[in-house]
Amino acid sequence: MVINPTCNIVGLILGYKNSFKKFIKYHASYKFLQKSLTFNNIFILSFVIFIIIVSMKLDRSISLVLALFISATVFGWGKTGHRVVGYVAQQHLTKKASKLIDAILSDYSLEMSGNYLDFIRSDTNYRFMNSWHYVSIPDGKRYEDITPNAKGDVIAKIEELILELKTKDFKIVKDEEFAIMALVHLVGDLHQPLHVGLAEDRGGNKVKVEWFGESTNLHHVWDSEIINHQELSYTEWGNHINRNVDNLKVASWQSSTVRDWAHESQDLRKDCYDFGDYVNLKYSYNFRHLHTVELRLEQAGVRLAGLLNHIYG
Repeated sequence: MVINPTCNIVGLILGYKNSFKKFIKYHASYKFLQKSLTFNNIFILSFVIFIIIVSMKLDRSISLVLALFISATVFGWGKTGHRVVGYVAQQHLTKKASKLIDAILSDYSLEMSGNYLDFIRSDTNYRFMNSWHYVSIPDGKRYEDITPNAKGDVIAKIEELILELKTKDFKIVKDEEFAIMALVHLVGDLHQPLHVGLAEDRGGNKVKVEWFGESTNLHHVWDSEIINHQELSYTEWGNHINRNVDNLKVASWQSSTVRDWAHESQDLRKDCYDFGDYVNLKYSYNFRHLHTVELRLEQAGVRLAGLLNHIYG
């Protein structure tokens, strides 16, 4: 059983008190969070945990630190986009594929599995996967024109995962469950324009900007800030962007290749830098780019479903 890292740490600090253990056992289930993870519910959950800590008569300073730790961890909602991709994909799976995948994923739904590759980044045993999340392609070139990263990149690893899921001969990951979770995440990454970025600014990570006056970087704006600004749960996001997708769009999007998806992101990335010298990004930047974010999340989910249907369905 994979345990929510935040809950696990808090449980250890509290010495696995019985009442807290029961609470965590229930709320650590990602199946529970699947349909109800909204901003309001997160706030309520954090508040309830705080009350439990206080009721256990811990030292007051420890209680405050734990409460702040929980809130800061939960509100790191850079994960929403990956949940949206998995949620959209779930809507486009065949019944057969959905049933088989659900049986393989022991601890996560498809939409929650997409964040697993980020969850394990703190484990040094998986640091060799760091380069899997992106690819750097200079302006004026395509993937075929560059020397691939010897440690792997997002394009190469998606192609390898597809092959291993088809053959069931797992080499770059340990098993089929891991391969599916990795595929969900990496397909999402590839559709974010700055994950097919420029090496000189590390895909926008070195471009310092503000988001409504708060210091951040351009990459984070595209990973998280635009998505979070809409104040939607991942299910609300998925239902919103999925409503106008017809069979013609699905067929068209699923007929393209992994490298086509990368080249689309590469072609979109120049627009990410359209703010000039005005680095405090606000409503206008959000307005200009929201459609692109919606489109790329939807395309990622539909195309992920196409891959999984081809393998399982």
